Amino acid sequence: MSEKILQEIEQRLKSRFENSGGMLDLCDLPFPETLKDITKSASRIKEAIKKNEKIIIIGDYDVDGVVATTLLLDLFDVIEYQVDWFIPNRFKHGYGISTKILSYIEAHDLIITVDNGINANDVALWCKQRDKTLIITDHHTPKEILPEAFCIVNPKQESCNFVYQNICGAMVAWYLMAEIKKQMHLNLDLKAYLLLVAIASVADMMPLIHINRAVVKAGLKELQKSERAFVQSFKEQLQKEHFTSEDISFLIAPLLNSAGRMDDASLSVQFLRSKNIYDARALHQTLNEKNLERKNKESVIFSEALKFIINSDDKIIVAYKSDWHEGILGIVAARLVKHFEKPAIVLCKDKEGLLKGSGRSSKACDLFQSMQRCEELVEKFGGHTLAIGVSLQERYLEDFIQRLNEGYKINGEYLPENDYLCGLDFEHINLTLFDIFKKYEPYGEANPYPLFLAEKIEVINALPIGKNQEHMKYILRQGKSNFEAIEFRAKEPLVSGQMIDIIYKINRNSFRGEVTLQIIIENIILIYK
Repeated sequence: MSEKILQEIEQRLKSRFENSGGMLDLCDLPFPETLKDITKSASRIKEAIKKNEKIIIIGDYDVDGVVATTLLLDLFDVIEYQVDWFIPNRFKHGYGISTKILSYIEAHDLIITVDNGINANDVALWCKQRDKTLIITDHHTPKEILPEAFCIVNPKQESCNFVYQNICGAMVAWYLMAEIKKQMHLNLDLKAYLLLVAIASVADMMPLIHINRAVVKAGLKELQKSERAFVQSFKEQLQKEHFTSEDISFLIAPLLNSAGRMDDASLSVQFLRSKNIYDARALHQTLNEKNLERKNKESVIFSEALKFIINSDDKIIVAYKSDWHEGILGIVAARLVKHFEKPAIVLCKDKEGLLKGSGRSSKACDLFQSMQRCEELVEKFGGHTLAIGVSLQERYLEDFIQRLNEGYKINGEYLPENDYLCGLDFEHINLTLFDIFKKYEPYGEANPYPLFLAEKIEVINALPIGKNQEHMKYILRQGKSNFEAIEFRAKEPLVSGQMIDIIYKINRNSFRGEVTLQIIIENIILIYK
């Protein structure tokens, strides 16, 4: 491989960090007090402990909310102060703190939300009328009128001076831990908790640049050496000693998410807080069963969703069927985005007759901003650029779809050329590339694993693989170079003799000491006739 090509690849990877302060380290993290209301929040929590008040933590049913809940529970364990906690059930209570869970919080003096609450104006008013203290910690995009809570800790509120807006809810909770540690002079190793923040950051698709990258990089190191029972269980079941951000995305996060999708997310909190390996193994097995159920339902609903898209020509597509499983909709929406290369919202009907659903965006569209035009038609919605949750009356569905597409907003931070790093012919693929790749880990949102363009590739051999034959294995040739290639969930399987242009990444496999390179096809951009 020529030195010029290596330099180009390295420079393009490095350029991803130019607008976010460079490649930061933990020493570059802002101080907690730069988060608006965090000092006031920690002081109030300290006061509540001193007065022996009843405290409850309200979490959320996704990985970010589960991890944020775990962090604060671990903190109160260190303080040796008994608190209650509750994660609303997706199917019984809906998202976050709401009037549906008032019976769970009415006996408490101090209510702390994690990863939710930024739009809970009604509950904030209820708390205020009853002299209950509500502290909201969240990272979702606020609406124009903020809740009248005692404190709001959210880097996205306008009056907040925190430098980095796009951090996950668990990192906001971790910062609250840091401020409480300072005020209460606790013996607490904050760095040890970064393994949890790393899991939440990757699972919640936070951009892996600025401080997120520093935290995830450090968190992955903590994950390798952690003696927490749930980590040991993952190492046993996955037969891994070292974890990458991709392992979090594809192995750890789906398992933790499965509880909230299929049943109740409290199970995942219990798993993360397992005190011994025996409890962790038992809970892990239960989560495995939930995850398998999730996969089976996802496959069925995705197949149906392809037939129930209301208008596939829309800029933002909407699929609806009344009896779909509510917990699977977000994953199906993500698969539709990949299939159609455009944003997608998937809806079902709940027991009260309300349409509820989840949306996922392509990188080119700001889905949260696109929803603004529909706000008067929906019961509620929330989220961020790439993911939203929404509920609405069925009679408004047609108008909702029309306004949604009329309000389509481009994601100002998206650049089409970022879809791949550069052109790279097969003759230049070798192990030297991986030394460069390693310098810019971990990979994820805003710092994707390097993709390359290769043109005029010949398909030498094609073979369906996988349980349902949904994947394809190829032998591809360009010039004098042949490589084995995999295309997961192939939309239109290729056949021998075809010529193609592809976007691809390079995978390194090790087996019995032998290292081989394999191509993973991300997108077939041209099939020559």
